[in-house]
Amino acid sequence: MGLRLPRVVLTATLLLASCGDPQVQGLTPGGSLSEDSDPGTGADTGTDPVEVGEQLSPMRLLFRASLDLRGVRPSLDEIEAVRADPETVDALIVGFLDDPRFAERLVYLYDERFQTRTDVLVVRYDTDDPLSLAKPIGEEPLRVLAQVISQDLAYTELVTADWTMANEKLGTIWPIDYPEGETGWQVVQYTDHRPSAGVLSSNGLWDRYGSTESNANRGRANTLSRILLCSDYLDRSIEFDRDVELLDEEAVRDALHNNPGCVACHATLDPLASHLWGFYFVNQTSPLDAGAYHPERELFWEDTTGTAPGYFGEPTLTLDDLGEQVAGDSRFVECAVSTAFELMLQRRHGIDDLDTLTALRETLLAEDLRMRPVFAELIGGSHYRSADEATGGTPWKITRPDVLASQLEDLTGYRFTAQGRDMLDNDTVGLRSLAGGMDGTYVTVPAAEINTMSWLVVERMAQAAASYAVTSDLANPEAARLFTEVDFTEHPDADPDPMIAQLQLLHLRLTGTEHAADSEVIAADLTLWSELYAIDEDPEAAWAGVLSVRLRDPEVLFY
Repeated sequence: MGLRLPRVVLTATLLLASCGDPQVQGLTPGGSLSEDSDPGTGADTGTDPVEVGEQLSPMRLLFRASLDLRGVRPSLDEIEAVRADPETVDALIVGFLDDPRFAERLVYLYDERFQTRTDVLVVRYDTDDPLSLAKPIGEEPLRVLAQVISQDLAYTELVTADWTMANEKLGTIWPIDYPEGETGWQVVQYTDHRPSAGVLSSNGLWDRYGSTESNANRGRANTLSRILLCSDYLDRSIEFDRDVELLDEEAVRDALHNNPGCVACHATLDPLASHLWGFYFVNQTSPLDAGAYHPERELFWEDTTGTAPGYFGEPTLTLDDLGEQVAGDSRFVECAVSTAFELMLQRRHGIDDLDTLTALRETLLAEDLRMRPVFAELIGGSHYRSADEATGGTPWKITRPDVLASQLEDLTGYRFTAQGRDMLDNDTVGLRSLAGGMDGTYVTVPAAEINTMSWLVVERMAQAAASYAVTSDLANPEAARLFTEVDFTEHPDADPDPMIAQLQLLHLRLTGTEHAADSEVIAADLTLWSELYAIDEDPEAAWAGVLSVRLRDPEVLFY
């Protein structure tokens, strides 16, 4: 994929079994790690043990929070700070919330709920590169959310703001005031006088969740209920009268208004849907039709469902009213904290979590509806810091494709691209779903464990990143990212000390684990290096092989 790997690097895969074959060990979030990589099993490690029933060690907590909030592993300075004083971990983690990378992480994190980042360009905008346009369209509502949270705005801005987010590509296709000559994501406003309702007024949300005339925006209404209120109409248990003739339009309309099984949902769903006719477009091949808001279509509900706009029994008129109603709904606040809880812990909340969710809700209310204090409290809480699944903790979190890509880039400088495409950020030409991610359309839940295909992606990523790191660090040693202790001329028989120091540093940088110079782990790494070196007598390739194995350590794939 744009990088030819030395034969010795590929051979390292065959030697991985000596370091703990993933098929044997069982690579799942709750699975066991090999002895050599478990920070709690060796006397040569300074990392606190993590047993069932215990809290994460400060070092494990540092790595988990850094990956969750910034998408990268902690720097050596941060690792050294926690080694010197474990109590500094809390201050470091709070600082992660101020990191510019936090906003980027929110985009990927919340897409698990929004599911707008798809490769499908529903509206046929005039472009010869649909994929490059589909990505920012799907990210628009997510960027609004990331701006609200990262800039400490009231969470209600998500549904009441008179602004949106756009990059230069969106500035060429939508009626927005994107600043001329600028690039990247900017705060902008629509210029077609649409209502001000935050993401509810965004093209990105309703391009992804379209509607036919017969559906009458009901799917869209359920989308906003699912995402913003955590209430999915499709999860409701209903008793439906099978005598209704579904092919008879008049019979269906009558049932929606009079059949108890239908009315149970449609009495509240249809009034929500009636707010959204301004986003109904007739011609998806016309950007002027599909990309603009149509106030002249707001009253289409009169000739379709006959149901006036409303919000759970409260009469409303416009989309602005809908945004204000959502913002004032207690479920909006409850959904905000439960969503953050589930995304950060990679699990659904249950009845045992009610006290925690209540405390987070009270924090959100006390902090003027700002979400950053909620994230701070969540990460400081016992659930996030617990290694015990039985008490609501998460022993090991799986590394999603976006985090895999960002952490490898930070560690080695390598990004897996082909023909200008990020291969872990799309499915049209890339490997996002195969790597365990989701595409928002066909795959809507990330993988819960490493499978055969995702392991193959990880393997190739590790090999390519390792080869790139060696080549890059050798060419520019003053700016070396990983290989700072060797100049690639050393050999274990002649000059082992720099090699041992380099291996110790790799373990520390990748997993926060300390190993003594005479430990079994370091000895195994030196043996692996020697066996790889014997193939071609190429020290650079041998180092690349060792690093590729280390990048596939279970503690890199899980955290």
